[in-house]
Amino acid sequence: MPKTMMRSTSSVVLLLGLCAAPLCHAERADRLQPMVVESDGRQAASVDLNRKITVLNGNVSITQGTLRILAERVEIREEAPGRFMAQARGSSLQPTRFRQKRDRQDEVVEAESNRVEYDSAAERVRFIGDAKLRVLRNGKVSDEAHAAVIVYDQKADTLVFEGGSPPAGAAASTPANGRARLVFVPRQAPEGQP
Repeated sequence: MPKTMMRSTSSVVLLLGLCAAPLCHAERADRLQPMVVESDGRQAASVDLNRKITVLNGNVSITQGTLRILAERVEIREEAPGRFMAQARGSSLQPTRFRQKRDRQDEVVEAESNRVEYDSAAERVRFIGDAKLRVLRNGKVSDEAHAAVIVYDQKADTLVFEGGSPPAGAAASTPANGRARLVFVPRQAPEGQP
């Protein structure tokens, strides 16, 4: 079987498995909240009004409701009125981080990667480069994944994991041979049930 077909097949199988046991569903009220972006640094922000591009540098945070993205550098483009595309990059010492509460009580999605692409209108987040995603239930890791790219589609309530060649000098925690790695932690049965 060709390598690209194997990769596509594994992505479909992973996606089907996740649909059977829902992993993520973003807080619905977040999309109605304003997007607030803050940064610090010597030249913290620059705005190109003609091209509708804002660039922020130095300890940047993006907040929209319970959604929070932390990065070293962020570029935001206004594609259409109210539709923003953000690209966030970490530094060599600190990856880009993401956190968002889910509609379910006491459930949070956390992720980190070299780069994050966020489309506010499509409600889609792409974690690119050494991507790690965790679902916390009651503050404890419930499920986790590690892949070259993780796509979190908040509207469709799906995750897609893409393998790929690990970058040269990738951390020892990077899945071998560019494979996606998922860990599903067994749920504890309520007291009195097996």
